[in-house]
Amino acid sequence: MQAKKVQLKELFSLRSHKKNKIKKTPGEKVFTVFNTVFLIAFCCITIYPFWYVLVLSLNEAKDSMLGGIWFWPREFTLDNYRYVLSSPQVGSAYMISISRTVLGSLYALVITGFAAYFASKRELPGRGIIMTFLMIPMFISGTVVTNYIIMAKLGLLNNYLVYILPGGFSVFYMIIMRTFINDLPPSLEESAKLDGAGYTTIFFRLVIPLCKPVIATVVLFTAVGLWLDFNTNLMYITKKDLTCLQYLLYTVEHSSQAARDIGQQMSKNGGAIAQIRQTITPEAVKYATLMVTTLPILLIYPFFQKYFTKGVMVGAIKE
Repeated sequence: MQAKKVQLKELFSLRSHKKNKIKKTPGEKVFTVFNTVFLIAFCCITIYPFWYVLVLSLNEAKDSMLGGIWFWPREFTLDNYRYVLSSPQVGSAYMISISRTVLGSLYALVITGFAAYFASKRELPGRGIIMTFLMIPMFISGTVVTNYIIMAKLGLLNNYLVYILPGGFSVFYMIIMRTFINDLPPSLEESAKLDGAGYTTIFFRLVIPLCKPVIATVVLFTAVGLWLDFNTNLMYITKKDLTCLQYLLYTVEHSSQAARDIGQQMSKNGGAIAQIRQTITPEAVKYATLMVTTLPILLIYPFFQKYFTKGVMVGAIKE
């Protein structure tokens, strides 16, 4: 009996809640429908080119040349991916891109994080002059020639470290991290100092754990930049064993001969790969290589998404 009374009360409360709802005007309803249709159409227009490349990469290569494929593979196959991933050149480029992204992101986090932490100290001698000096390159940067001369003088030409060292510091990301650190309660650091902690201990054990949102944002933006960068390879690297995945994609996209070269490197494999090679076209190699290059960074993004709202909005609201 008591349970029925509770259910009746909940039912009446729901009805009263519905009655108290603010009714939308006809203009608001029209706007909601229009807005929904527009956003759905915009999403479809944005996603479709990526979907089209994915469909063609999963379709049999010679069948794709006949055309008429728009939404679904007509002759589904994974041979295009087996062909591309079996190439030693693609495997080597993958390792270069993954290692430079991981190491470069960690290196940039430590360098930029340390700079942001010390820039947040008002008692730092010459703090204003240092910040001015660091911000000048944001507005006045070097040319391609001067950058090449600097890399040559530092011995970074055809050197793996050219992928990591030049991008270790970003003034923009440093300012974002400094703003976040400034919002932390000063009492936390004061209590850590009373316990005998130094600046390094405070940075790694106190500041970094409390800065997860902004760290996730900076690391992801840095990782995306490193993963998509091919200019470094284009300007400073000529060795094939140091070629990154994005530069390999660049060469494949701009030269059908590059796509054929990938196949020629697999001639020693024989067997199944040799049979697949008979049905593969340069266009299929391009589509499969494009998907292999793009998918890893798309799969990582959702794991960092929850930190974006707080991380990107640092300093946007002043109270």
